[in-house]
Amino acid sequence: MTAAKTPHKQARALLIKHLDIHPGRVVENDLDPAEVGIVGDTDHAQGGDSYHLGKDQIRKTGHRYSVDESPLDRAGLDNYASAMDIGYFKVTTPRGTFTLRDFSLWLVDRCEDRDPDAKDIREIIYSPDGRVVKRWDRLKRRTTGDSSHLYHTHISEHRDSIGDRMLILATRWLKHIGLIEEDDDMAGITQKDFNERFIGALKDPDIAKAMRAIPWQYVGGGIPAGMSTLGVLAGSYAAARTAAGDDVDESAIIAGVLAGLDPAAIAAAIPTDLAQRVADELALRLKV
Repeated sequence: MTAAKTPHKQARALLIKHLDIHPGRVVENDLDPAEVGIVGDTDHAQGGDSYHLGKDQIRKTGHRYSVDESPLDRAGLDNYASAMDIGYFKVTTPRGTFTLRDFSLWLVDRCEDRDPDAKDIREIIYSPDGRVVKRWDRLKRRTTGDSSHLYHTHISEHRDSIGDRMLILATRWLKHIGLIEEDDDMAGITQKDFNERFIGALKDPDIAKAMRAIPWQYVGGGIPAGMSTLGVLAGSYAAARTAAGDDVDESAIIAGVLAGLDPAAIAAAIPTDLAQRVADELALRLKV
């Protein structure tokens, strides 16, 4: 049966925590738990094709847009849902009044801007005004959706994603509107947790390329030169060059130095409280 990915469940819980203003009561402008869905209901299952369904509930024959239109979906098809529905809310913070419409438009802007945190999103079906339904589709196959999306926003990710970017985007939105302090999302995260996230990010070729190009002492300031990627490379090269003596194979030394730039070692050297600075710097460098 279809299950929810852990990061999606965490994103759901985070949104409810901050946008369900009257917990335990159904209030019109609150984001109540019943209004945030991940795994498809009976109607989804009967349809046989939805990002809210996993492999066991997807029909086996006929066109399946949530599987067949992208190799990322075909490769990632498993028994996890890869979408979230978010109902209407309206919340006032010191920064203003914000609704589901604002959230949806903010997400679409992230996709249009090629924000790396939005790179897993396949589609957003939403209403900018409560009167028309629009769809942002990464594959540019569809531009609208059914009328139920006048009242909720559907966000689906390609099935090969692990879902962590959904949690990142939810956190960024809550920061954007002032419901989360800028560094609150790092509270309670251990160095081990950060290391795992960092190493996972390095599996993305685009991020890995930028990561190794960053002189770490300049990321937000305050990082010692000894932790600099460039410093590590220079020091490793100098040591290898000295050890090689007169018998120098420059290309072999360079290859060895690069191979020795182990992601786990780099992650361990970066203090947890600098994680957001690193992420922000990467986002800037990866934007096109």
